[in-house]
Amino acid sequence: MREYEYTIDKALRAGISPARAIPSDSNWLWRALGFRVGMTELEGYAESDNDPLAGRVDMLYSWPFPQWLSGERYNFLIIRDSVVNYEDKVYVVADDYTVTHIFDCDVLTFGTGTLMEAADFGEYAFMTNGVIMIYWDVGLGAWHEIVASANIPMMRTVCNFKGQMVGGCVLSAWHDCDEKFYCWSKIGEVDFTPDQSNVAGYRRDPYGGEVYHTRRLRNNVVGYSSKGVVLMTPVSEPAVTFAFTELDDIGLINKGAIDGDLHRHVYVGSDLIVREITEKGIKELGYYRLMDSLSSVDSIIVKYDKRMKDFYIGDSKETYLLSPYGMSEVPQHPSAVWSMPGDDETVMLPNTIDDYEPLITTAILDMGYRGQKTIFSIESDALLALEPEVAAWWMESFVSLGATDWIPLNDQGVASIICSGSDLAVALKFDLVAETIRLNYIKIRFKMTDLRGLRGVYAPPLRGQG
Repeated sequence: MREYEYTIDKALRAGISPARAIPSDSNWLWRALGFRVGMTELEGYAESDNDPLAGRVDMLYSWPFPQWLSGERYNFLIIRDSVVNYEDKVYVVADDYTVTHIFDCDVLTFGTGTLMEAADFGEYAFMTNGVIMIYWDVGLGAWHEIVASANIPMMRTVCNFKGQMVGGCVLSAWHDCDEKFYCWSKIGEVDFTPDQSNVAGYRRDPYGGEVYHTRRLRNNVVGYSSKGVVLMTPVSEPAVTFAFTELDDIGLINKGAIDGDLHRHVYVGSDLIVREITEKGIKELGYYRLMDSLSSVDSIIVKYDKRMKDFYIGDSKETYLLSPYGMSEVPQHPSAVWSMPGDDETVMLPNTIDDYEPLITTAILDMGYRGQKTIFSIESDALLALEPEVAAWWMESFVSLGATDWIPLNDQGVASIICSGSDLAVALKFDLVAETIRLNYIKIRFKMTDLRGLRGVYAPPLRGQG
């Protein structure tokens, strides 16, 4: 009986499927734990267990804290004590990790703030979390804290747009504003007061949602609310102000579920779909199945690693890694991700790592033929020193009926394994965790043991079969 060869390679360069259900023989994986999708191959995940702040500050963990904000001149660390003192401790951290305490925002005095937001102007910096505003007084050379100002409304979000502050979710008595409003200051001044010049101003979210974030995207500002996403574009006619363009009527799942840089934002929508925004507009990436599997969708946050251009998306128990090339799952669940200028390593807090075995599971395979197939061997270029093992599942009508034992690959990278079914899937795992894992292909050798559906000469083989 003729033996066929089925090669799985494109799926290893695409990662976990973004679809809610994966069609048979699709070029995606069902699972990829402990890996990062690289440009040309599936890479072992580089674990980060470095804590440069150890011994410098008492680190407490209360999801989604600790929080890290990287700026041009200042880096901010916010630690939440939700057990003893019930306060948020705010620090400035220099590039050499010298830590300077700024302020303790205690719940009894100020209430509970949200994640801190920062408008970074280099020498000048302004932060807010909805209950306290902290800024650097350039003249006095000191940090100041305020809860009320004649020129600045209390906001939950703020960003720097080319020397102009743009914020939202107004909580103080400020003209007609409330948590559903965006607002912006005069250019070059921390003054939001509207006047005849019309430079400073405010506007209600077109979708009527609570404003969660304002983020600069090159020559525009993107506003994220609970009910939609808007593009704020500066205009000079008929007056100097911002023009609003409604981009999507699906808002954020919660505050914190977006991150990125000047060129690209990635966020999780209220429909649990992952999307990205660039100058070209919004693109739906998918991954509903992964987001829906998280234990608490209300606590999803997105963190951006600017060194690797990766996004960490998840909660305190389960995290997915979206590289520029695809999605995988990782054993760390960071609330803070950063790297200092010139560093070749990304720092993550918490720096704990789950116990796990790197695991790859393919999509369901029927090899383009609904009759029964029998797998006789599986081959891979997996590094044998990492003790790879393979297993196979057999199914009928996509219902799992059983699985083989885990079989180690021999010194030629081949495992003899027998498994029959109309639908099949294979998995590869490693007993040793190592970022040196590089994987380019998995080959399945099988025979069509049920030929009742064939007439005459066998049909031409699919791609990857010989």
